[in-house]
Amino acid sequence: MEPLSFQEYIVSLDIASLPRVLKICSGVYFQGSVYEVGGRECCLSTGDLVKIIGVRLQKVTCEDPETGLATELPLNFKGHFQPSRDQPSHMSLKTFARTRPAGLQDMPFSFTSAVDLTVDGQVIPQGQPISLLSVARHEGQEFANCTTMGQDGQHLLCFPFSLQGQFYECSGQQNYTLSQVLQSEALRGQRLNCSALGRRSLLLCPVYEVQGIMHMRKEVVKIPSTLEVDVEDVTEESQHIHFIKPLMLSEVLGLERAFPVEAEILEGPEYPPIFENDWIPHLQKGQKIQIHGKSCDWRILASSSKGRKGSRHFLLSSTYQGKFRRRPREFPTVLDLTASLGKGKCLRVVVTKDCESTEEDLPSLSMGDRLEVLHLAKTHVCRQAEHKSIDVLLCSRSSGEDEDEESEQLMLPLHLEGGFVEEVSDSRRYSLPEIVEKLQLPCEVKVATKDSSLANDILGSFSALRLEAQITEPFLVTSLCEEPSVSFQIPPQWLDMTLFFTEEPAPSQTSLTDRSKVEELTESFYYHLLKLMPSNEAPPPRPPKRRDFSNKAGTQLSGAKEVTEKPKPLPALSKSKCTPEESVPLSPKPRSVRSPPIVRSSPNEYSSHHTGSQMAPKPKKPFKEARDANVSDDSDHDYELVDEHLIKTIDRMQKAVLHY
Repeated sequence: MEPLSFQEYIVSLDIASLPRVLKICSGVYFQGSVYEVGGRECCLSTGDLVKIIGVRLQKVTCEDPETGLATELPLNFKGHFQPSRDQPSHMSLKTFARTRPAGLQDMPFSFTSAVDLTVDGQVIPQGQPISLLSVARHEGQEFANCTTMGQDGQHLLCFPFSLQGQFYECSGQQNYTLSQVLQSEALRGQRLNCSALGRRSLLLCPVYEVQGIMHMRKEVVKIPSTLEVDVEDVTEESQHIHFIKPLMLSEVLGLERAFPVEAEILEGPEYPPIFENDWIPHLQKGQKIQIHGKSCDWRILASSSKGRKGSRHFLLSSTYQGKFRRRPREFPTVLDLTASLGKGKCLRVVVTKDCESTEEDLPSLSMGDRLEVLHLAKTHVCRQAEHKSIDVLLCSRSSGEDEDEESEQLMLPLHLEGGFVEEVSDSRRYSLPEIVEKLQLPCEVKVATKDSSLANDILGSFSALRLEAQITEPFLVTSLCEEPSVSFQIPPQWLDMTLFFTEEPAPSQTSLTDRSKVEELTESFYYHLLKLMPSNEAPPPRPPKRRDFSNKAGTQLSGAKEVTEKPKPLPALSKSKCTPEESVPLSPKPRSVRSPPIVRSSPNEYSSHHTGSQMAPKPKKPFKEARDANVSDDSDHDYELVDEHLIKTIDRMQKAVLHY
């Protein structure tokens, strides 16, 4: 087949023959290899293959060949068209008969010739009606049996079906709908007349939206039929070609299809890796895998106790068959005790070091105290002469081992730092499902019985494990095609990659050996996973600031802030003029205040200032003179002393604050 323009191929395409495979013989490029306009593919490279799976009529334009004016027709146009005799069509009788519009190909039908026909020495003048009755085959050739009316009556004629000429249907059979014209190869390229559109002859130009499948495209591409490319139909020689549709592994989770399936990896997962195991390195480009289905297992995030090389982190599958014993938990603060409260579950702890409360109204704890944690409550405390409501943890304390001893109830502030260890008298062995059902996470455990199905159960080598949280993210049960019976489980939401389904059937495996019951996490992914997990914990409460009573003057000056409406900034203490009020530093918050250096000045200077008189600027001393003056005064600083009037003013203000 010779290459055709894409428009010519599509308008002559038989929809019933789909799908068809086309090869791009002459491509078109728009700013790169892939460029889309309005959701349609507008770039096809030479050599590309496209499998056409659908054709949809998008619009029809009606063009005047003389003026070039074009008008778009509605797809439900009701007018009728007739072939124009201004430009007769040249074709064979066979083409004319076979390309008539669908529904009008039945015989007999009448036609005329635009020129005189000579058959067996008999001349049939142009315009004389001829009736085509049937088609017969003789010695490998097709002949048309026809009749026509001559001057001496009806004549039987036998035309070669390949007879070339200019043929038209007789009047009365020349009215075609828009749909019939578009389906007729003979009429599509002819000039047509339509009374609803005027008297001039017109050309119909249909535009189709072609739906196709291409290599490495996720979605069906949409190509306008007017795209200027040349194509060749290669359907017959392309039966073995498989059009690859890439998928993300995360998209496989949402597919409703039968498993197992075989797939080939197009692009492996991005680094850094999330697991430290031996099957992750196999997930590279070109590796074939079998996807057996979706996993229903949940996971437990676990961490080992910190050793010389730090802690290690794992994901434990719910199918893990080992057994665990509880270990006492340790809590560094009262807030951690609060976070471990379980609904309807009793928590008893022992204080491991003395804890002094910073609140005067709340108790302190001593090492050895035994506490039963009850519930959260609120209480009022006095802070700097203000009553505030704070959250506290209500506990019951007993200091001895005598159970009959009366206990006292305590209210512990959440910010109280100390040391608490859980009292555990449970020697039962728990499986992972039993821990989730009967205990509260997080909890401390130790492996009591290893999983015998694992060749090397690494969890048994740790003195303690902290089971932190339950994870219910979906996983896919997968295996390498070289080892189809040895499976591992991939989390697509964390370990995504690009692949495509091959056409090879994947055999169903009756029994699978799970290699991912215990997966060790990389440290970077462990902390990334903690960020992804939801957390409803409130930030820890801020402890009250300790008050410093070591400097009485500082305390008095701190109180000055409470009686001052708006604190003023501390002025620079120098030889410049200032009022006594501006010389008093007001601390913005309680702290120990260092006394400012004493500024010396003469009484006359201050008396003139307070009386409102203008004081002349004091001349500066030369450096040597100032230095000698300092030495003579036994002073470490070049400051002047404040007069007695200013000192009395400061003392009077401090007494006013204390009295207040």
